[in-house]
Amino acid sequence: MENNNASLESNKINKNKNKTVIIITAISVVAALILALVATLAYIMSSDKIYNGVYAGEVSLGGLTKAEATQVLKETYADSNFNFRLKYNNITFEVYSSRINLKTDFEETVNIAYSYGREGNVFKRAKDILKLKDSTHVITPKLTCDMNLFQYEIGQYLSEYVVDVTNYNIEIGEDCLIITNGTSGMGVNPEKLMDKISKCYIRGDFKEPIDVEIEKLEPDRIDPDVFVQEYSRMAENSRCEQNGDSITIIPHVIGVEIDPKQARKILDENKNNDESYIIPAKITLPEITTEMVEAEFTDTIIATFTTDYSTSSENRKENIRLASEKINGLILNPGEVFSFNDAVGPRTQATGFKIAHVYSGSKVVDGIGGGICQVSSTLYNAVVFADLEIVYRTNHSLPVSYVPLGRDATVSYGTIDFKFKNNKETPVKFEVIPDGNNLTVNVYGRKKYIKDITIETVITGYTSYTVTEIEDGNMYEDERTVTEKGSNGTKTESYKIVKENGEIVSRTLLSKSSYTPTSEVVKVGTKKRESSETLAENAENPSDIVEITEEQKPSDIPEGTEEVPENTDFVQNPSEVNGEPDADVLISSSGE
Repeated sequence: MENNNASLESNKINKNKNKTVIIITAISVVAALILALVATLAYIMSSDKIYNGVYAGEVSLGGLTKAEATQVLKETYADSNFNFRLKYNNITFEVYSSRINLKTDFEETVNIAYSYGREGNVFKRAKDILKLKDSTHVITPKLTCDMNLFQYEIGQYLSEYVVDVTNYNIEIGEDCLIITNGTSGMGVNPEKLMDKISKCYIRGDFKEPIDVEIEKLEPDRIDPDVFVQEYSRMAENSRCEQNGDSITIIPHVIGVEIDPKQARKILDENKNNDESYIIPAKITLPEITTEMVEAEFTDTIIATFTTDYSTSSENRKENIRLASEKINGLILNPGEVFSFNDAVGPRTQATGFKIAHVYSGSKVVDGIGGGICQVSSTLYNAVVFADLEIVYRTNHSLPVSYVPLGRDATVSYGTIDFKFKNNKETPVKFEVIPDGNNLTVNVYGRKKYIKDITIETVITGYTSYTVTEIEDGNMYEDERTVTEKGSNGTKTESYKIVKENGEIVSRTLLSKSSYTPTSEVVKVGTKKRESSETLAENAENPSDIVEITEEQKPSDIPEGTEEVPENTDFVQNPSEVNGEPDADVLISSSGE
């Protein structure tokens, strides 16, 4: 009996030992697996390559470094000009990628791909990496564009549905800061729309128009922390910084001292206020202002040019005033490049511009911003006489009469710009004065920059216009009526001539301009005329019989130019100002 009990006890002990061994073995195996998994994940995580299973569209980026992935994407999604259609309700319109600078953001796409499995805590990162064992992670390649141009394009077609967002404004008063909160608007969420466009781009499918959603857009809110930091500052004098031979003006800073706690409280209490409100502040003005420093370098008019717009409509005059206001007082430091479109901004009704006459091809039509080109052309001539460097300038498709032939500069927001560079050693300043009749641009700088400059324009060729005949059954077959007068196209070369003591020291090509011909439209009668005998019998009075004479051929010389023999130099005095029409000539129907 005792032996049996001892045997049972021994078996129980052995079983427990076996269980312990099994448990220890299992734990060891699991631990080993975990250690192996951790080691594997640690190895994977230490890699400088994109994880296997990550795709950009249909392109696998797994196992590639950032540089390698970028190159693969560039080869796959080579940027090219394409167009797509957008649709809102019953309005469908076309947008060209080149007009909004749309392109693939390869760097951002690769960064997003690389970040997968590397964000979050270690457990999330491990989870994301393990998912790639059985599935793929696909990201949409990012497209980028100039959002200002994109919004402008949309506004051209959906202006009646779009209400611009107004962001907050902060003004410095005598003893306070004057705050005006922003106001919401209605418009397109550009990020959402760009995501839709990106997906269509990756598929290469732009057959169907992309739906546009108009939604409420909120203005930027004032961040109290940023506000307190920005408006707790010491006054700083304006000064000059010299870099080699160039001098740059650094603007002054107005000192502001506020109570941070009070400012935060006022901002919070007025975050939904539609009216302006104030935050008490101690304002300290600098001893040396920007204007004082400017005066040292911009005290002399080095060039001036004036054009006439006295016969313009009130809307066109207002457009000229608005554009002039945005340029007046501009300081351009050495080496800086001026962009007309950047300075003036979008020409829309929301920004205050009016509908005025513009030329679309050879026709006068109504368009937003008519008159803007007179500002750019007047500025162009003043800049040439100031001997600044022209970076980009384009002539109109047809001559304008407010400046001599070959000396105009057309602009159209988003497509055609006028740019020039300050090539002087010191800053230059621009004064733009529209007085309701004349537009004057003065360029200020140092006296030593004044030069004796003239512009010579040479007509180098003509392009004959075509005649389009339109049959008219109400006119007799021997009658012709010119409904739209044609004019020949003209090619010109403009030269900048610099003189010293009355002698020419340089004559350089300034620009080449090409103006397109305008077709002549003629109505041609098709109705049969009765014989002279029948006509005489039916006539109540002999004077009713009128002899039809041949129409005089229109002039082959475009309006606004003098007729000169072929190959004869056409020289315009730079001080001349021709009469000014009530319209600008534009290259595209959306131009100004």
